[in-house]
Amino acid sequence: MKENNLWESHRLILPEMRDVAARTCRECRFLVSVRGREETRPGCLAVIPCYAALRRRVPVQIHAVDILKLVGRDGLAEVLACGHPDDRACGRFLGRYKK
Repeated sequence: MKENNLWESHRLILPEMRDVAARTCRECRFLVSVRGREETRPGCLAVIPCYAALRRRVPVQIHAVDILKLVGRDGLAEVLACGHPDDRACGRFLGRYKK
């Protein structure tokens, strides 16, 4: 089995990870618009504990000042670093709310 190229090229995907592998961050509820004074950038609120545990409802748009109050400057940098809409979804993926 060590030299079996066919076996090495196949990947197994667990059922619970199928959504993560097939989805992008754009479809995740944690991706929001972070509004600053001069610009609006996408950010991932899954790195903030109160939003990750779903203790607070995830808004569509949030002010940067509110994030600074919750997690500080380093937390804001982490939120903005994770917010790329076209990236593959991470392990914290949850679909958007139904309207």
